[in-house]
Amino acid sequence: RRYERVNEIVKIHNDLTNEKLGKMNAKELDLFMTICHKMRDKGTERVVITFDELRKLGNYSATSNKVLKQDIVKANSKLLEFQFLIEKGPKTYQRTLFKDFITDEEECTVTVGMWEETTYILNDIASHFTRFELSEFVSLESKYAKRLYKLIKQYKTQGSFYIAKQDFYIALDVPQSLHRACNFNDRALKPALEECRKYIPSLECVSRRTGRGGAIRGYTFTFSPEVLQKQVIKNKFNDFEQRKLDIDALESSILSN
Repeated sequence: RRYERVNEIVKIHNDLTNEKLGKMNAKELDLFMTICHKMRDKGTERVVITFDELRKLGNYSATSNKVLKQDIVKANSKLLEFQFLIEKGPKTYQRTLFKDFITDEEECTVTVGMWEETTYILNDIASHFTRFELSEFVSLESKYAKRLYKLIKQYKTQGSFYIAKQDFYIALDVPQSLHRACNFNDRALKPALEECRKYIPSLECVSRRTGRGGAIRGYTFTFSPEVLQKQVIKNKFNDFEQRKLDIDALESSILSN
C-alpha cells in the first residue's frame, strides 16, 4: 500500500546534518527523518509514534509490522554508532542522540526520548537549522540523493557551496570501491544530481581540479537560492475599506432628524 505524501517540514541541527548517520540505507534514512520530525520541539518528553504514522509520513510501503520493526531497530542500531560530544563548562557529555528508543511490535509503536543535552539537535529553532520538506526527502530513491539533498539544504539561501572531495565522500558515505572518479561520477554523483533536480531544477555541479587536467580536489554546487519569506504583521486597519462620504448628503440627513 502506498500512502499519500504530505507536506511536512523537518528541522535538523547541522551538528546532526553533517554526520554520516551511521550506515543507514535509503529506507532507514526515511524512517529516521520521520522520527526526527515527530520529535521536534518536544524537549525531553517521551514521544509515542505509531507504525501507521511512520508508514504515512515516511512513505513506507511494506505492510508487515514485523518487517517495519526490524527496519526501525536496524536504523537506530546504526545511529548508535556515533555520539555527540557536548561541552558544558568543565564537563564533557558523551551522548547518543536518543535516551530512550523502544520498538513495540505488539502495540505497533515506537517510544522515543532524548537526553537533555541533545535536545538542541532537534529543538533549537535558530538559523543554523536545515529545513526541508519531508515528502521530498522520502521520495528520493538513493541514499546518495538523500544525503546530497540534505547537504544542499544547509546552503539553501546562499545558492552555492564548495566541498572538498574527501569531505564530500564522507558526507555521502561513499564506499572505497567508488572512490575512483569515474566510478563515483557514474554510480553516485550523476544519479544523485538527476534525482535532486526534481526539486532543485537549477542544480549544477562543477568539479574543481588541481591545475588543468589534475586530480579532482572538490566540487562546487550552484542552484537558485531560496528567498526567506518575511513575516507580515497585519495592521489592524489593513482590511478597513475607506469609503468616500458625501458631506452635503450627510449634513442634510443629520439636520432632517
